[in-house]
Amino acid sequence: MLLKTLKSNQTFHFLLIPLIAAALWIKSFMNPALFPFYQGEDTMILYQPINALLGQSPLASNIVGLVFIILLAFLILKLNVQYTFIRLRSVLPSILFILITSGLHELHAIHPVYPAALFFILAVDRIFNSYDKEVIHSNAFDSGVFLAIGSLFYLNLAFFFPFLWIGFIIMKPKVNWREYILSTIGFVLPWLAALAYYGATGQTDELMVTLKANISLHESFLKENLPIQIYMGYLMLLTLLASFLLLSQYDGKKISSRKYFKAFFWIFLISCTLVAANPAVSQDIMILLAIPLTYLISNYLIYMKRQVWGEIFLYILVAGVIYLQFI
Repeated sequence: MLLKTLKSNQTFHFLLIPLIAAALWIKSFMNPALFPFYQGEDTMILYQPINALLGQSPLASNIVGLVFIILLAFLILKLNVQYTFIRLRSVLPSILFILITSGLHELHAIHPVYPAALFFILAVDRIFNSYDKEVIHSNAFDSGVFLAIGSLFYLNLAFFFPFLWIGFIIMKPKVNWREYILSTIGFVLPWLAALAYYGATGQTDELMVTLKANISLHESFLKENLPIQIYMGYLMLLTLLASFLLLSQYDGKKISSRKYFKAFFWIFLISCTLVAANPAVSQDIMILLAIPLTYLISNYLIYMKRQVWGEIFLYILVAGVIYLQFI
């Protein structure tokens, strides 16, 4: 059975990560296409060189997008191994990340959110690494730098800045004022460097146009898209069921695991708030939203009492993702 296989901790199962990703993206390689960018999305500060290199080659765009998905999946696996959110080691979180993100076929191409998600995970890693540490000055500064670099690819990541402070408060209830200052300085410095460069090269007006375009009104990806609406609804159902199970397990989990899941809740909450409040946020936010969902849903599928339902839920998800590739 699929769930039973993914739950086990066999070395060769690591090969499933790139194989499943490639299989779910194969339709996109048969008919490669660039992502349909809104104005300003492909001209963000650090994404411009990537767009200049790949913007005219749909196939290259697909290949690089797939490489990023596989890399992010392995980083998600690394986080779980390092911090043991889920006590059972398995490739299930990585596979779920690939499944959730592969359901949106337009994202089967390079997009600014992919490098942004990589730096976001690095920022989360630095925050989690501060647990049970006396001095976390470098953690605070590094997390700010990583988040800022990610936001220079994908502007919406900047709205996760409050998560830096919230994350450290969760990890260390008595956060020193220096940590707030250092995380802020770490976030501000890359932006100051970018602004200085654009100012020195006389491109300030172009930068303002790009930033304004990234927070202007865009069309919702859910509008008049029934298959995607059903898919998102199913993910919401799994999220609710997984949340109820996690709440029932909460007192029995290690203190560190409780803190990590609290932090994931804030990532989830900020992502959902952006979808509701910021019209510029589209389907790309699912790459960031999938990070906490992979661990939450994995915990549900692994520890639910009747595993047959876990198998059914997983097969439905796989079938839905495959179906979305061919409509």
